[in-house]
Amino acid sequence: MVTSRPLSFLYTNSYDHSADLLVKRVGNDRLFRFNLDLWRDYRVQIESDRFFIGSPAGRTADSNFVIKFLWRKPLTGRELFPERRFERERVYEDEELAYAMRELWNRMYYEGRAILIDPASDVLAGKLTQSQVATRYFAVPRWEFVSGMRVGAERGRQCVVKSLTSLRVGEKRVLFTTRVSEDQLAPASPWMVQDYVAAQRDVTVLVVRDALFAFEVDRSEFPPGVVDWRHARTLAPAQEWRRHELPDSVARAIREFMDDMALHYGRLDFLLSGKDYCFLEVNPNGEWAWLDPQGDAGVLEKLSQELSPDTPCHPLPNPRVIKSGLHGKVREGG
Repeated sequence: MVTSRPLSFLYTNSYDHSADLLVKRVGNDRLFRFNLDLWRDYRVQIESDRFFIGSPAGRTADSNFVIKFLWRKPLTGRELFPERRFERERVYEDEELAYAMRELWNRMYYEGRAILIDPASDVLAGKLTQSQVATRYFAVPRWEFVSGMRVGAERGRQCVVKSLTSLRVGEKRVLFTTRVSEDQLAPASPWMVQDYVAAQRDVTVLVVRDALFAFEVDRSEFPPGVVDWRHARTLAPAQEWRRHELPDSVARAIREFMDDMALHYGRLDFLLSGKDYCFLEVNPNGEWAWLDPQGDAGVLEKLSQELSPDTPCHPLPNPRVIKSGLHGKVREGG
C-alpha cells in the first residue's frame, strides 16, 4: 500500500521500547518505522532525487510524502548483540545498508526534514567539549583524561572514573561510574577521572526542543558504595524516579546551554549537592521511556507532537554551530 498522505519516518531498531510507545501514540498509519536490524525484511530503493522503502506489512514510504525524519536508535545486529559472532559477509551487508541509510538521513537533514536528534552530535561535541561549554552555566566537577601517567598530584584523592564510550569491557561487563582512590588506577590504562561529588540526588532533565522535563532519584536508596544509578538498578529493586521542580535560573541555563550545543533534544544528567546542580553530561540521544512509560509526565505527548506529520516541522539547525568558546572561535560542523 503506497502512502499518499503526509508521513513521518522513524529510523530505529526492533528492540526500541521508546519507539514502540511513539508508534502506539502517533499511530501506525502516520509513521513508517524502519528497523535497521531487520533490514532484510524491507525493500529499499534510494535514487538521486527520491527514495522508496517498503515495509514487511506492505506499506511504502515515498520521499514525496515523508515530511519528518527522526533518527532514534538504528543498530545493526552486531551492535545489538556484541557477544555474538557474525559472518564477515553478514557484517559487510549490514554496514553497506547502514551507510546508505545514513546518507538518506543526511539528505533529510539538508532538506530540512530531520528533527530532534542529530546522530553527529557525539562526534561534533562529545563529553569533554560538553563539560567545557557547561562551565558557563553550571558547576562542573574537575576532570581530566589521562593515559600512561598517574592521575593528578593528590595521591589518595577520592574521585570517580567513568567511560567515554560506554563500550563493554568484557562479554557482559560495562564500566559504570565508580568511586575510587587515585592510587588504585593503573597508569598504563586510559582513564576519564572526575572529582567525587557527595550528592543527595541524581537529576535528569529531558529537553525536547522547547520543553523541559525534570526527574530525580534519591541516592539514599542506592546500595552502599554505589554512585551510578544505572549500577544501582542492577543490584537492588529499581529506584523510583519522581518529577523534579527546576529553579527558573537552572531551566534558563539549560536552554542557553542547549542553544550553544546546537541541540534540539538531549537528556542532561546532574548531581544535586545542596542547591548546586553539578553538570555531568548531556546525551544527545538519551532514552526516556523509563521516565514516562505511561505518558503521565507529558514526555510521550510532547515527543508525539514533534513527530506527528500533522504538526509543523522544526528542522535541526543547519549549519550546526557549536559555541564552544575554545580559542574564542565558533566551531562549525556538517
